[in-house]
Amino acid sequence: MRNPLNKALKKEFKQNIARYLSIMIILIVMISAVSGFLTVAYGYQDVLKDNQISSHVEDGQLTVTNKINQKTIHEIEEKSLQLYENFYSQQEINDETTLRLFKNRDYVNQATVHSGRLPKNNHEIALDRLFAVKNNYEIGTTIRINHYSVTIVGLISVPDYSSLIEKSSDLMMDPIHFGIGIVDDKSFDKYSEFNINYQYSYINTSPLSEKQNYDQLTKLKDICQQNGYQITQMLTSEMNQCISFLPNDMGSDIPMIQTLLYIMVVILAFIFVVISQTIIEEQAPVIGTLLSNGYTKREIVHHYMLLPMIITIIASIIGNIIGYTLFPPLFMDMYKNSYCLPPLDIHFMKEAFISTTFIPFIFMMVVLYLILNYKMRISPLRFLRRDLRKYKKRKYIHLKEKSFIKRFQKRIIIQNKGTYVMLFLGIFFASFIFLFGFMMTPSINRYLDHMEKSIHAHYQYILKAPLEIKNAEKATMTTLKTYYQQGDLNLDVTLYGLSEDSQYYQMDLPTQENHIILSYDLAHKMNVQKGDMIRFTNPYTEKNYDLIVDGMNEDRGMLAAFTSQELCNKLLAEDHDYFNAYLSDQKLDIDDMYILSTITKDDMIKIGEQMTTTFAQLIPIMTSVSLVVYFVVIYILTKLVLDRNTLYMSFLKVMGYENKEIKKLYLQATTFIVVISLIVSIPLCSIGLNQLLLFAFMQFSGYIEAYIPYELYGLVFIVGLLTYFIVNYILTKQIERVNLGESLKDME
Repeated sequence: MRNPLNKALKKEFKQNIARYLSIMIILIVMISAVSGFLTVAYGYQDVLKDNQISSHVEDGQLTVTNKINQKTIHEIEEKSLQLYENFYSQQEINDETTLRLFKNRDYVNQATVHSGRLPKNNHEIALDRLFAVKNNYEIGTTIRINHYSVTIVGLISVPDYSSLIEKSSDLMMDPIHFGIGIVDDKSFDKYSEFNINYQYSYINTSPLSEKQNYDQLTKLKDICQQNGYQITQMLTSEMNQCISFLPNDMGSDIPMIQTLLYIMVVILAFIFVVISQTIIEEQAPVIGTLLSNGYTKREIVHHYMLLPMIITIIASIIGNIIGYTLFPPLFMDMYKNSYCLPPLDIHFMKEAFISTTFIPFIFMMVVLYLILNYKMRISPLRFLRRDLRKYKKRKYIHLKEKSFIKRFQKRIIIQNKGTYVMLFLGIFFASFIFLFGFMMTPSINRYLDHMEKSIHAHYQYILKAPLEIKNAEKATMTTLKTYYQQGDLNLDVTLYGLSEDSQYYQMDLPTQENHIILSYDLAHKMNVQKGDMIRFTNPYTEKNYDLIVDGMNEDRGMLAAFTSQELCNKLLAEDHDYFNAYLSDQKLDIDDMYILSTITKDDMIKIGEQMTTTFAQLIPIMTSVSLVVYFVVIYILTKLVLDRNTLYMSFLKVMGYENKEIKKLYLQATTFIVVISLIVSIPLCSIGLNQLLLFAFMQFSGYIEAYIPYELYGLVFIVGLLTYFIVNYILTKQIERVNLGESLKDME
């Protein structure tokens, strides 16, 4: 037998259509945007990992000056690995653009075709997809490379160049001026007459740790040198930024979107609490009648949960449809314009569905059930009398104002203080998400400014081996790792061994062994204070260093630790006069074969932009979502204030008050509360956002602080008022529609 209460659902929906549609809008926006992003982000994480396995990405590489003979190759392969020729020819398309040409590789670093095909004939080439996009090359285009014309027949990606970084000493990608190409064997032989690099890649026969793999590479180097080969470069896959940068960076932006999701879930739960209380107050006589007629509390709770449940399910279905159809191309383009990723097929993602749909649905239904069940403890008689509050001895508040209007407005605020508290909380949550979306751009820009200022010398050269140069400051530099528990990742930390009279880094360096000074960002990221101990690890020797924090300097935009060069050399078990870096304000004349990496101020800016590129591309989406939520929350809560006072408005109409006067009494009182709420909530939001950003960027290998410019506070205040006045105008029409007979119908 059908429940007769279900007949009232359609009527209830029509009576409160604005309220329910507003909730649907928030749910649809939340689910579609977040599920679309998470589907793409998790999808690319999985497809990148799978592609590296299926394409047999190398475990390491070494480059020598001559081709290795079979005897040496056989000796190398006795070390439980397979060695493959991975020769390439470096060619220039023009004065600014370099193309690295490979043969089609069948056993290691195999290419993945995005469109077209791999070259089969002479004068054909397949280009890296990102390089082709950045240079406006398409399939069928003919380009000239070193006096030979070749036709593009395919767009590809390769696992050993998921980040287009030309040299191991480079610190950033450059997909405009550097690219990868695959040519047929005959074309490669022609190009190799002009230039060839004897690079060999190896794959271990069994999985090895980072240290074991580094030891493996060292054995290869020793064998090559014993057989008379000169090595110009050697890298493990983890050391090779072309391979390791993207897998390490991929997913660092997920916590930021999850933070946005959690904020919205809290807001929705809050709205459901407010609405459920309003429903009970509006339907109190009906609930009392139903209880008197034999309906159980459980049946009534289920009835009042049914419509919100239906609304949530419908919104979830629509949100997921949009999230899997409209949003993925947007987010895929965001990633594809920055990285050389394999193709991604969008499919149902369990993690995204649980995060965006299942957990919010269960959370909101539980909150709604608990509130309704709590309210059902009231007796039927009290429901019939609308007596829903606990009796408390109230102290009469004497209002001294002579103006009747002002006294009436204050009385409205006092009588509806509970409702206005909820309005304040709603404005706080709405302002919180608004600021969260809009502060990202200034926060990231400030971080980039700090990165530039963190380089005190215009040039920092890290050497492969000590080399004497005049007019430059010597230093010892190395990269260690420290475990960051909150983000479950190992942070790369640069350890600086500086001279006592360094002209670039002025600070009081530690005088005791195993003591260090931390940069501002590292100290705050790790949440350590003076006197704390922090563990660092050399990933290639697996040696641990337990170092005591002596203090913190003001260098921001970098994760670094500082000590004297003498103590640093002693810590690293190097000679007293050892060094491997130069600091200088002038460009030094050092042969590239001795340079491991070069860091300039311009490089630091580009590195920061590279690290934050996906964050920056998410900002427009976050700000759009925050604006929608901001408007809807203020609309719902302001409307609830008026809905609760409909009875009293009808009383005033019976007594002859006009619509303008009623608006002055009620909406002006609400306006005052909105203004006060905005003024109070904005500074409270800034306090909470500092802590929230730690979670949003917990998987980011840097420390970004919340930075909210003063003009942004003003923007939040102005947008909040404008939003309220728009809502105010809409609700003015509602006041005009208040029925004169409402007060007579609801009189006891």
